[in-house]
Amino acid sequence: MASLIETYEQQYATLTAEITHNINNISSTRGAEKQKYVRQVEKLFDEAKELLEQMDLEVKDLTTDRQKYRTRVKSYQVELTKLETDVRRAKLGIDSSRDELLGDDTHDSEDQRRRLLDNTEMLDRATRRIEHGYKVTLETEQIGAQVIEDLSNQRESIQRSRSRLGEMNANLGKSSRLLSGMMKRIIQNRILLLGIGLILLIVIVVAIYFMVRDNS
Repeated sequence: MASLIETYEQQYATLTAEITHNINNISSTRGAEKQKYVRQVEKLFDEAKELLEQMDLEVKDLTTDRQKYRTRVKSYQVELTKLETDVRRAKLGIDSSRDELLGDDTHDSEDQRRRLLDNTEMLDRATRRIEHGYKVTLETEQIGAQVIEDLSNQRESIQRSRSRLGEMNANLGKSSRLLSGMMKRIIQNRILLLGIGLILLIVIVVAIYFMVRDNS
């Protein structure tokens, strides 16, 4: 368990090094290139936060040295918060060493820039939400079109099935009438044979009667 946490610590160190490198790039670039580094560092922050969450879960499961590793995780969280502050300052174009020299003289300008940055970030988030909503709408339309197409195909299939069923019913009707006619003819033939048999029986009985009477 401790070895896994140490592996996480190595990964965290690599991430923070990349974050620091990107912060320096943000401070020294402008325009589209600066935005590229901003997106990269935001992704790195997400990975670092997720990694710290995993570390925290592993620390809770420890039976030994739990407090030592918990202290480390808290220090990493504090460090990550400081790096987030450095990123915001880099976005504003504020040099931390120059700010330490000038002291309070830069606070007003920093506040204005921070408000401007906050408004810009709010606008960016709203834009991303609109783009996401538009994407969801397009996907919904595509799904709706596919559903309509599937329903249309099913309707055609049902209509073809009904047509075939109608033809089968018609054929069954013809077959039923044919069988009924055959049964009637069979019954008629049986009745006719029965009648002939009765007549023959009567003739035989009468003939026997007269033969017996003549002999007597």
